[in-house]
Amino acid sequence: MDLYLVQHGEAMDERADPERGLTQKGKIEVERTARFAKEAGIEHLEVFHSGKKRARETAEIMAWHLGAKIIASDGLSPLDDPWVWKERVDSVSNDIMLVGHLPHLKGLAGLLVAGDRDKDIIDFKMGGIVCLRRKDGRWRVAWAVTPEIVGEAEE
Repeated sequence: MDLYLVQHGEAMDERADPERGLTQKGKIEVERTARFAKEAGIEHLEVFHSGKKRARETAEIMAWHLGAKIIASDGLSPLDDPWVWKERVDSVSNDIMLVGHLPHLKGLAGLLVAGDRDKDIIDFKMGGIVCLRRKDGRWRVAWAVTPEIVGEAEE
């Protein structure tokens, strides 16, 4: 099983948009990352997001490119306990994508790979994807891609 962890794209300042939707740059970067994911063969999976506008918009872009189903879910907000999603993904066999926030995603990755939510095992980037792969009951970092790797965003 592959678990794709996506930190939302660059968001607007709270003064410009109290709901903090994606900036134009954030949308472009997520688009590029989503196209990369499609070319890599990721498709037809469920994309869960926190419900916050920046995560929802990121999930919508990913889902559109990947032919995926979008689901708003609890347990993916910045300060939520990563144990909630650890227990969920441990019982799932199909590939899924989680679109969320730091520090939650960092804690979930540390918990799955190292057994410790405080282990800093990977550097997340806005609009990037971290792929964790479960094999023989263990999670490992399979790969990661950032908007910088797939190309510079144009404003």
